[in-house]
Parts: sequence; C-alpha cells; structure tokens
Amino acid sequence: MDSNKVPRTIRLLQRAEGYLELQLPDRAIGELNSIADAGPFEPAVALLRGEALISQARYDEALVPLKHAAITIPAPLNKRAWRSMSECYRLTGHPELAEIADLVVNSDLVVEPEETEAEPHVTVHFAVVPMAMVGQALKQLLLNIRQIKEATGETTEGQSATE
Repeated sequence: MDSNKVPRTIRLLQRAEGYLELQLPDRAIGELNSIADAGPFEPAVALLRGEALISQARYDEALVPLKHAAITIPAPLNKRAWRSMSECYRLTGHPELAEIADLVVNSDLVVEPEETEAEPHVTVHFAVVPMAMVGQALKQLLLNIRQIKEATGETTEGQSATE
C-alpha cells in the first residue's frame, strides 16, 4: 500500500463507521467501495462491510466479511467481529453457531508478565449444550473458515497455493 494513501484510507474508514452509526449502511458501503487498496486496513474494511450488511438485513452475505475479519484481526481486538457474527447466526436461525461465537467473545485472555515466562492462561465462559449440537456447530464453523480461506486464497498447512 502506498504510504500516501494511508490518510485517505483512514478518513474513508472513519466516514464509513460514522455512516453506520447514523444508520446509513448504503453510504457506508459506498465509502468502503471507494477504497481501492486497503492494504493493512483490509480487516477493518471487512468488519465494517459486514456490519453494514447486517444493517441491511443481508445476514448471509455479512457472514463472509465478518468471518474474514474475525480470523485476521488479532485477539482480543477481534471480539467485535465475533459479536457481529454471533448476531448474524442468531438472525439466520443458527443459535448453536451463535453460542460458539459468544464463547470467543466472552473469553478472557490473561497473559503473565514476560519475566515469568509462564504460559498464558485462558478463561473461557461456557454454556451447557448437547454434545451433538456442539459437534455439529464446530463442523459448520470449521467448514465456514475453510471456505473463507479458499475464497481469499489462503492455504492450509502443508498445501501450496497451486494444489
């Protein structure tokens, strides 16, 4: 990304977010579409695009950019994307997938100070769900993540982009 385009990209992202706050998703999408090369801001563009699509009640379409944002924005900053995904799953009749997304949103990551060199501790708040539903939800979540990676050209471990 050209460093001269960074300020313009940031302004467009800010305007898109402002339009979302004003409940003007069409204008937000227009601002996002005018970003030619998002570069390192691409996950933010995906997040805002997903949220704009939610505002337009285009939930299935919103899941694609939201999933991309959730896996490309580092934790814990990606919780907003997971929260939006949870909302989409609920609105599309997939409460089990919404619960899985909520687990990520409600998890707490506690990192020990560097001098102790201890492993980080993760606390996960959980819900009691029948095992069949959990297995089915995890399969669906993994399938969706695989589809996103394929759509974006990412490869899985041990595969090259040409395989």
